[in-house]
Amino acid sequence: MNRKALAVTTFVLITSHVVASNAVADDKWIVRGYPSYVLTATDSSPVTVMQDPPFGEETIAQDIDSAAGLGFSLEYMLRERIGIEGAVFLSSHDTNMKLSNDLGSYEAVDSTSLRTFTLGANYYFAPNGNRQWSIGAFVPLMFVDGTDHAFPDIGRVEHRDYDQDYGLGIKGAITWSLGADSPWSLSAEARYMGLLVMESETIGDVDVDPLVVSLGIGYRF
Repeated sequence: MNRKALAVTTFVLITSHVVASNAVADDKWIVRGYPSYVLTATDSSPVTVMQDPPFGEETIAQDIDSAAGLGFSLEYMLRERIGIEGAVFLSSHDTNMKLSNDLGSYEAVDSTSLRTFTLGANYYFAPNGNRQWSIGAFVPLMFVDGTDHAFPDIGRVEHRDYDQDYGLGIKGAITWSLGADSPWSLSAEARYMGLLVMESETIGDVDVDPLVVSLGIGYRF
């Protein structure tokens, strides 16, 4: 079973188990908005290619920096302690490319935007006062803008286009109610998105696997 099939199968099994084990609750919607910080765990394996003279054998490696962004989510409380949530995270990142060949070693920086959409299920534990913990599992889908790394010393621009990619994610969160009958709440969340790769249509894939930490406000209706 490949990694994408494993991600979808695992998500379906977790969601089915949690939904089946909870009592029905009133229909509720929760909308959230929060600033986020996207920590990337990039691991790009250098790619070696043979170029025409005078470049000769050339090695290229690329990584992506962590960056701040924004997140938005909409959750439907399907059961008393289970919610189905869709979310989007938007962030802009610097990318650094290192190029080495017979002429020397060079570095160039460009920027790219990540647009990550998630769909998953959250399980809420019994509240402790105005505080409630939750865990979740989800499938993330990531879109990445192309990059252009310019190397003026050798008269080259390295362009990369990236395919969308999806994987498997887990989430932990804590929510504070702003009052017994208040629809407003504060939340702190951490989401790890595994198996996500900036898949290049040319050469040089880049692992991303972001950890997204967020602090924001929610409204329930």
